[in-house]
Amino acid sequence: MLFTRLRILIVVLVLALLGAGFLLYKMRLPKAQTTAAAGQSAPDFTLTDQSGQPFHLADQRGHRVLLIFYRGYW
Repeated sequence: MLFTRLRILIVVLVLALLGAGFLLYKMRLPKAQTTAAAGQSAPDFTLTDQSGQPFHLADQRGHRVLLIFYRGYW
């Protein structure tokens, strides 16, 4: 009787550990597809700003610029 309960407990624990391992595997973050380009010059581009005016990156030469691009999940 004791041996049967111990066997059941071991099987339940093993299944729980396997399930937890599977969940951790499925929830891992994807690897980054591009590397950071910190310190490198960005190629010149022109975009429309929030006011509808054109924004030229070339106009910002000599200034520090932080570019942030949003993928847009909406």
